[in-house]
Amino acid sequence: MKLTILGTGNAMAVQRYNTCFALSEGGKHFLVDTGGGNRILKVLKDTKIETADIHDIFITHEHIDHLLGLVWMIRVIGTKMNQGTYEGELRIYCHSGLVETIQTIANLTIQKKVCKHMGGRIRFIPLKHGDRAVILGNEATFFDIYSTKA
Repeated sequence: MKLTILGTGNAMAVQRYNTCFALSEGGKHFLVDTGGGNRILKVLKDTKIETADIHDIFITHEHIDHLLGLVWMIRVIGTKMNQGTYEGELRIYCHSGLVETIQTIANLTIQKKVCKHMGGRIRFIPLKHGDRAVILGNEATFFDIYSTKA
C-alpha cells in the first residue's frame, strides 16, 4: 500500500494545500479528507491519481478545510458517471451528522444532473464509533477521537 500526502496545511494555509492524503493499492485510491476547495483536482493530477480510480473517501470531520474539496470530487465523479467513464460507485464515509450538510452544499452548488447520483452511485455511509469497512481489500475501523473542537 502506498501513502501519498496531498496536503499538509491548515485551514488558513495559502502556500500548501489543506491536510489530506490518499492510500493506494492496485491502482485504486482511498482519500482521507479532500481539503478546502478545487485545488484537490490539481493535487490529484500532479500526483497522477485519477479521479476515476477513487471509490472511497473518508471525511474525518466537519471543518471546511477537510470537506469542501469533496464538493469538487462529487462534481467531477458525477460528471464522469454521466459520461460513462466512471465504473462502480463512490462511497463517502463520514459522521452521520455530516451527510445532510454535504448533500445540501452539493445540491446548492452542483447541477442536478450530477447530484442525481447522490443516494445511488454516490453513496453516503454514515459512521459511528467502531464501525468497520473493507476498503482497498483491507479492513478499516473508524473511531471517534472525542474532539471538542467542533
